[in-house]
Amino acid sequence: MGYLLPDSTLVYPCKQDDVVLEGVAASGGRIIKFDWSGNVLWDWSCDWEYQLHHDIEPTPDGTILAIAIEDINGFRPDVILEIRPEGMSDATLEWIWKVSDHTGSSDDPYKFDGGADYNQLDWNHFNAVSLNIDNQILLSSRNWCEIYIIDWGGDSDILYRWGNPQNYGVDGEQILFAQHGVNQIPTGYPGEGNIILFNNMNIQGGDNDNSIVIELTPDFETFEGDVVWTFDNNFYSPKQSGAFRLPNGNTFVTVAVDGYMFEVTSDGEVVWELYQEGVVRAQKYSIDYFNILGDLNGDGNVNVVDIVLVVNYILDNVFTDNADMNNDGQLNVVDIVILVGGILNV
Repeated sequence: MGYLLPDSTLVYPCKQDDVVLEGVAASGGRIIKFDWSGNVLWDWSCDWEYQLHHDIEPTPDGTILAIAIEDINGFRPDVILEIRPEGMSDATLEWIWKVSDHTGSSDDPYKFDGGADYNQLDWNHFNAVSLNIDNQILLSSRNWCEIYIIDWGGDSDILYRWGNPQNYGVDGEQILFAQHGVNQIPTGYPGEGNIILFNNMNIQGGDNDNSIVIELTPDFETFEGDVVWTFDNNFYSPKQSGAFRLPNGNTFVTVAVDGYMFEVTSDGEVVWELYQEGVVRAQKYSIDYFNILGDLNGDGNVNVVDIVLVVNYILDNVFTDNADMNNDGQLNVVDIVILVGGILNV
């Protein structure tokens, strides 16, 4: 899934020409960053020992979190990489978190069961990575039918897990089956702080051909989750898909196998829908989503009108981040020069 950023750039993961490890589900390994006009700003293919797969998450720090897999003599658990783009085609590894460093006994909820009998070549099958409002990382494991929260930048064990308590020796109902698209509802949105996801199968095996969107409030102390909203209206996708809360309180859902997207209210009324073949997970952006540096009047363009506005801000001693072209915390003639240069592309 590509990610459209507030500065109007697009970060797009795709498959590299020469994969690091063969046979990895949804293998990627190449990430490209485009500007709004389609020009390539950065194009990198992984030549490290890890095979990227499935999902990425651009961070506010300019790095990219990526799901990858490592090979330990035929045992392939997942890892999370933090990648910092460098130049036009290079990258540095800022941080790594390995499942293999956090394994333990079957009754330890803070670790992955080292003896769990899942496919050794695809042990976790993480299929989604995202940041929550506390700058922690949310993960989804299709094979384990669970979601997790871990520290970003640290090396802690599992902070929270939910969906299949039998994985850590607790009697309880398994709720998640092959889920995708886990994310936290942003601050200021109805349901803020809750976790929302697309549960691909409403019962084990999916014999009812029915998927369900679930919103839950996590309890970090008990590893329980209070399900506060669901929606299941005769749609089904055994793979991919996603659900995201919108600022107006509606939820935007993609049913991948049908290329079906719809917006549904909290009362279960579908107010918008579209079929588009090939769409596996989509997000909806608000009309004022972009925060383009130098675009001071918010029209999506940077031109002479914005130059005039910068001059007026300087004369009136008014400061705005979007006019601070060199990010030095002040507005002056240097910002005007940079803005003019950008418009003239010099």
